[in-house]
Amino acid sequence: MKIRQPPQEFYGINVIPIVDMMMILLIFFMMTTKFADIERDVRVHPPASRDARPITEIPMEIVVNVTRDGVFMIGGKQRTIADIDSLLETAVKKDPHQSVVIRGDRETILQFAVNILDLCEKHGVEYTYLTTRKTGT
Repeated sequence: MKIRQPPQEFYGINVIPIVDMMMILLIFFMMTTKFADIERDVRVHPPASRDARPITEIPMEIVVNVTRDGVFMIGGKQRTIADIDSLLETAVKKDPHQSVVIRGDRETILQFAVNILDLCEKHGVEYTYLTTRKTGT
């Protein structure tokens, strides 16, 4: 004898598993994302320029932050001129198209940034950039 079951009503699509999967993906991508601003020291405030263009991330660039007190920071670590000299020497040997970005604080002495530019010239760095920000930002 066949037992008949009453027809079940359709209550809609269950979205809870979809929301769970989206949350897991969101957390995964947030944890694995490389943040491009890791080299941008928040203590350094670049000077303003009318024609400043946005900084694009160049592969394998060396970002030298020059603080107000004339301290050189690369990768979150304090460096001396001798450290930067040897770092640039090895970097240019590995990649002749090495680029260097100098982020100087607007209240620092210009000579500190010029010292880094001199080292770049000494080692033949092709691309050196001195960052600024747009006026009013």
